[in-house]
Amino acid sequence: MLRIAAALVLAAAFGACTPPAAEAPPETAPAETAAVTISVAAPAPGTRITSPLRVEGTAPGDWFFEAVFPAELRAADESLLAESPAQAQSDWMTEAPVPFVAELHFTVTQETQAVLVLQEDMPGDAQAPREIRVPVVLVPAR
Repeated sequence: MLRIAAALVLAAAFGACTPPAAEAPPETAPAETAAVTISVAAPAPGTRITSPLRVEGTAPGDWFFEAVFPAELRAADESLLAESPAQAQSDWMTEAPVPFVAELHFTVTQETQAVLVLQEDMPGDAQAPREIRVPVVLVPAR
């Protein structure tokens, strides 16, 4: 009986010195997929462009409102040179990437540094709209 009592005391002593087993992480909801971002197929950054500028790419469905989102062409000083809606080319009521096309018409008399700005329509409450900026060079028509 003494042996059993001694064994229990030793077991308790070792248990007190042994670090606790790692706890299993708490159960959580499944992780959301990484945020889908906009992808611009054309124009590539730094491209020299004459009017009209055709923009193509894909954007997540939540960038669109009524199948469009704003596309703007801005000068280096941020002044607006041209704007046009980027139009969904398929069902935009999805979280999956949706192809879009926009065409912007502009007039310049000399090579002009500019930026194409694509911006989500209808961001959430008190949130700044997500946007992507693509630098381009505008070239006068010949």
